[in-house]
Amino acid sequence: MLQLVALCLGLLLVGTVIVYIIITLLVEFLKQQKQKQVLSPHISHWMSRVDKYLKLRNSTMKASVYVLLISFAITTGLFTGAAMNNPLAAVLLTIIAFVIPEQIFHYIALRRKLFKFDQLVEACPVFASELERVKVAHALGNTGRSIPDPVGKIFRQAERDLTSRDPQEAFGRMVKELDFNYGRDFVSRAHDCYYNSAVAPMFLELGKEMESKRKRLHEKISQLFQDRIISILTLLLFFPAYAIAASVVPTTWEFMTQTVGGKLLICLYLLSVGIGPMLDYTTIRRMEV
Repeated sequence: MLQLVALCLGLLLVGTVIVYIIITLLVEFLKQQKQKQVLSPHISHWMSRVDKYLKLRNSTMKASVYVLLISFAITTGLFTGAAMNNPLAAVLLTIIAFVIPEQIFHYIALRRKLFKFDQLVEACPVFASELERVKVAHALGNTGRSIPDPVGKIFRQAERDLTSRDPQEAFGRMVKELDFNYGRDFVSRAHDCYYNSAVAPMFLELGKEMESKRKRLHEKISQLFQDRIISILTLLLFFPAYAIAASVVPTTWEFMTQTVGGKLLICLYLLSVGIGPMLDYTTIRRMEV
């Protein structure tokens, strides 16, 4: 059994290195073809849409790398299902190969937004107090110097923009940086306050509302994390259970791949693997700030 595990780990390592080399070469090839404008217009258009999709999620990954990784994962799922002589498992593996990376992107995007949101919650009362002494532009700058980046940097940039360019452009740039609901609400109120200082007290109300929202969000995220850890550990128990069964009954693999009951068992396991990310997707969508 130990020899089999060592062999599998060795093959996995070698396969990972080979896949990395192939992906690197293919990315360079796609870059060259794009520069030479050899790619089909339809493929170029589709790649540009993927690139916009990644930028919306604040991802630094190149569209070509993303497409190759997803393609590799889907192809691996299809071949694995075919190797197990289980077409339904192949379909489920293909879906999982697409769903899990998407879920990771959604989670990363949510974490980045929540990081900005947490800083904005801290900035709101500071900004409200600054408005009692100075104008909006300097209030943003003073607030930005008292809180960490990235929100601090956004506020300091807004101060520079408001003193050197059109206010509409400055607030428009700020909206792009604070790309979530409460961020847009904050910028909208700052815009109104720029032309009418009487609306400044609204920031105290907004700060209290965001603080209440933050507490609820952190409770939900903590619960989601605990539930997901438990579910992952439960799913991983399949592998030691299979290893024990295979050591006791040598025909376990034949049962899993040749009989209807074994194939159904694999499909149920894969279905349980895929349900978690799907449920997380709906949960994360409800956590938007």
